[in-house]
Amino acid sequence: MPQKKKSRKPVKSGRSASPQKTPRPRQSVKVLLAALFLLGFLIASLVLLSHLRETLRPAPATAPPTAPAPLLTTPEIPEPSGVSREDLLDDVRVEVESALWRSGIAPEQIRMTSEVGLVLYEIRGDLPSQEILDDWARRVQKLADPLRLVADPGGRQVEILWEQGPWFRLRFSAPQIAAPSAPQITAPRTGGGRVAIIMDDLGRDPQAARELLALDVPVTFAILPGESHAARVAEMAHRGGREVMIHIPMEPQSYPATNPGDDALLLAQSPEEIRRRFRGFLAQVPYAAGGNNHMGSRFTEDRPQMEVVLEEMKAAGLFFVDSLTSGRSVAYTEARRLGLPAAVRDRFLDNVQEVDAIAREIRKLAQLAQSRGSAVGICHPHAQTLAALRREQGYFRQLGVEVVPVSQLLQR
Repeated sequence: MPQKKKSRKPVKSGRSASPQKTPRPRQSVKVLLAALFLLGFLIASLVLLSHLRETLRPAPATAPPTAPAPLLTTPEIPEPSGVSREDLLDDVRVEVESALWRSGIAPEQIRMTSEVGLVLYEIRGDLPSQEILDDWARRVQKLADPLRLVADPGGRQVEILWEQGPWFRLRFSAPQIAAPSAPQITAPRTGGGRVAIIMDDLGRDPQAARELLALDVPVTFAILPGESHAARVAEMAHRGGREVMIHIPMEPQSYPATNPGDDALLLAQSPEEIRRRFRGFLAQVPYAAGGNNHMGSRFTEDRPQMEVVLEEMKAAGLFFVDSLTSGRSVAYTEARRLGLPAAVRDRFLDNVQEVDAIAREIRKLAQLAQSRGSAVGICHPHAQTLAALRREQGYFRQLGVEVVPVSQLLQR
């Protein structure tokens, strides 16, 4: 009998039995290409982001504008021993402007600008004489040894140098505006000197007057005529042997936003009204020997209106001190033209109402008087100012500087 053939089950190939173990060649290529594409895309994205970041970053030339530099840019000089550059810059500026005023140059003849590391003065007036320049050079050098004053008469120019570099430059151009004859300038002192300190805005509080009278320095009282205790404070000052002035309220540049007082002198007023108001000031401040302006940055720039006030002061036998609240003030020039004894403020002592800051200004005032012979400072009856004056009153004696009533420092 024929044997039956055994049926064989088909055997699956290894490829069919385990397809995940060995990928097909075509599928491997696709995976590789996909990975390369993804990598290329990431690289291109990073490059694009970097480019956008550089594009959006503001260039230095188009950076937002910074705040304008202050008018007096501090030159790049070595730090002087014992004094900051800013303080020395301020000391030289005060010496420059004070010397110009006392040489017959009126404030309105001076225009100040600033370049990088250089303060420039354009002056409508004649170059001072060689004698005055020599005296001025000695005073400048006393402020700091590396400072030098060099004059070029042919070029009508004066420079103040720090070592070899120019720091201040003064250019003179004629003709000079008519001004009173230049007061005689005495030789600088190695010691001594005289200071006048004017306390403005008095008359509001008798207690401030009592504290001033307790000081060992004869501060000059400048009393606001419209204050409730004006006459009483004037009486207290007179009994205490202090000089009395009228602190004359005048229109400021910021008027009417800033009010100088109900009875202040304004440019819009007629000469008759100005005279009437000033005579009222005289009645409110007894024992007044002179006056200075309260505010008045606009009024003191007006020659005709200042002439009206100064004529009234001359008729009353008063002197005038220009508080110099404006660099374009004509008040001092007009006073001298009319024959009034007059002076100009050199330093404000309490623009910064901190005891230490005011004390530094008091010392600078004393040193200024010591170097050139005299100086006038103005301050206000703040508690910090009174504290600084109490603390520094002995410094004047230590320096050999005498504090005097302002009437002793007038140009006559």
